[in-house]
Amino acid sequence: MDDLISAFKNIRYWVFDLDDTLYPPSKEVYSQMAKRICAFVMRALNVDEKTASVIQKDYYRKYGATVRGLMLEHDIPPEEFTDYVHRLDLSSIKENPRLRDCLNALRGRKFVFTNGARRHAERVLERLGLGECFSGVFSIGEAGYIPKPAEQTYLKMLNAFKIAPAESVMFDDSPANVLAAKKVGMKTVWISSNVENNQYCSVDDKDFCDFETPDLTDFLTELTMKKTA
Repeated sequence: MDDLISAFKNIRYWVFDLDDTLYPPSKEVYSQMAKRICAFVMRALNVDEKTASVIQKDYYRKYGATVRGLMLEHDIPPEEFTDYVHRLDLSSIKENPRLRDCLNALRGRKFVFTNGARRHAERVLERLGLGECFSGVFSIGEAGYIPKPAEQTYLKMLNAFKIAPAESVMFDDSPANVLAAKKVGMKTVWISSNVENNQYCSVDDKDFCDFETPDLTDFLTELTMKKTA
């Protein structure tokens, strides 16, 4: 109890990944997105489904996001990709009053930092009922389509929101993204429930995170309860 309180007592900036962090991994959302990414790659590169799937996963591993690989290797406008891929049915994402209460109980400012498009982030936050909890969203567009885990993108985000790394914490489901946050001086919490994503974003450093939890809401509930106890 004391260790958790001590670790977070100086935190003034709370930074959260979006998909599979603010809501649990969703097969409905993931399968839609994977299919739309594959369909876009098939159409843009004139390849079959199997080849498109290989390219998609290869670019994700190599560049942190499929869109970055398409930009660099095929000169495809990133907006075309994000506009197409994020036309998703988000009805499976439900409002989370418990998480909203936890976020509102945290002292300091809260931000979303995502490799997704801004409009997608806004739609997800609306579905979760969390739109009013955050002071800002830093999307792949604000990053110049250079995705996490690129160090320059973390530094750009920190500068944009005037965040002091030593007074901040990053919550993310990707070990690679968590490690990158730690390297720029942020405290880190790994949301470990995304088994599918972990196989593509593994890291060699066993100490890549400060804390680990399979459920963000449970973690913040424990933290906020201890702070008020």
